[in-house]
Amino acid sequence: MPDYLHGAYGQIQAVGTRFADNSQGAIVYVGTAPVQTVEGGAKNVNKPVVVNNIAEARKLFGYSDDWASYTLCEAMHVHLENKGVGPLVLINVLDPTVHKASGKTTKSLTPSNGQVIITEAVSAYMDSVTVTAGSGDDATEKVKGTDYSIAYNIAKKQLVIQELTPGALGTDALTITYDTVTPSAVTTETIIGASDGNGMNTGIFAVKSVYQATGYIPAYLAVPGFSSIPAVHSAMYQNSVKVNGHWDVYMFVDLPLVSGETAVTLDTARTWKEVNGYTHENETVYFPMAQGIDGMLYHLSVLAAANFQELLLDQDGIPWKTASNTACPVIENLWMGESNKGRVLDDSIINNKLNKYGIASAAFVGGRWAIWGCHSADYSQENGDQINVAETNRMMLYYISNDFQHRRTGDVDKPMTANDMHTIIAEEQTRLDALLKIGALIFGEVHANADADARSDMLQGDYSFVFNVTTTPLAKSLTAIVNWTDDGFVTYFETSVY
Repeated sequence: MPDYLHGAYGQIQAVGTRFADNSQGAIVYVGTAPVQTVEGGAKNVNKPVVVNNIAEARKLFGYSDDWASYTLCEAMHVHLENKGVGPLVLINVLDPTVHKASGKTTKSLTPSNGQVIITEAVSAYMDSVTVTAGSGDDATEKVKGTDYSIAYNIAKKQLVIQELTPGALGTDALTITYDTVTPSAVTTETIIGASDGNGMNTGIFAVKSVYQATGYIPAYLAVPGFSSIPAVHSAMYQNSVKVNGHWDVYMFVDLPLVSGETAVTLDTARTWKEVNGYTHENETVYFPMAQGIDGMLYHLSVLAAANFQELLLDQDGIPWKTASNTACPVIENLWMGESNKGRVLDDSIINNKLNKYGIASAAFVGGRWAIWGCHSADYSQENGDQINVAETNRMMLYYISNDFQHRRTGDVDKPMTANDMHTIIAEEQTRLDALLKIGALIFGEVHANADADARSDMLQGDYSFVFNVTTTPLAKSLTAIVNWTDDGFVTYFETSVY
């Protein structure tokens, strides 16, 4: 039952959440959340929902520290609570009306001080609870909202049934029945979902609904806990290229710790990545996981995405700085399973076994733990090029394209005079000049596409503009060349006194 309030109050959150008002690109997470612990939580299934802070996320999706079962909770904690950055677009696929045990759970509990408490109740589907007094012909079902209220206590993992008027629940044992959610019933197919091509989208395919449902461009995508499954990864890629016919999406992806019954190691991660197609130009892949100082296990894709979002907030949503080499103080060590505990992996090992082949990780560098690796997944030392050497190169190209489409829709289906074309070019050049000024680009030029085919297209009302840009190169390495010289002895002997 909610606390009785009368007067003026303040609420303190451990961490406030910062978010950029003028950024249209969102980080989208697909996964599972304990919506069964929230009244009306079943409405937030396969639906993109914006959350701006941890309180809002918990109110809409619930929360559990069992991140293996409820994968979206890791993203909630890292972004909104630990880093204090947002917003996020969450797509939960766990449906408490579907992913549940076949039979109902029944308990006989006696009210105490007008309350009935169900312990270890994270799996109890709140909206399915019935409260019955008596038995047989004398059984009477209590009425929610009249006789009692019901709420879930996240900290204590308890479902609390509170009488609304004195004596409404009585003093005798009550029969409590409810459905029990089983997160393991969420399959790979559930996460992948589907689209009927007519606006009914589920799972990862619900990325197609993000722009219309939230107003945010689905610019970045992560599916922690599931992205290491090749079929899920394939669906992510399918839903990252020209979403809604417009948006290009960059992905944060994890490689698995175990494939089948075989452990993936530092030496085999490269082969697994290539064989299973984790080599797309629009993704950064991470390996392994991280052991947190709080005892929790973290996906590096989530830690990197949160650090990246923190950078975006300081850059007006412009993705010209990589999350690589950004501090990650929550990390205690890298994690590859119980059998690999105790390993001390320096950055040289990470560089030569992972980064060299387009796999990002984390490393202890500069006296602190940091995300380590800035290449897109199609990079290797043998086939590196000017674009895939840095994930931000691809991100910046996507940003310019997505931003143009979002802003220019208002110019469609209006007369296009010569002056209008000059105005658009001038306005777009001004935006590129602004990117040049802050250092996000080192070259930027825009002009109308005036070749023969383009002129023919103009007769059909199809205008195109060419953006020639060069993104600012990252400093992948800095080397100090230290030479010993005997030149110093000249001065030494000149000033010495014998």
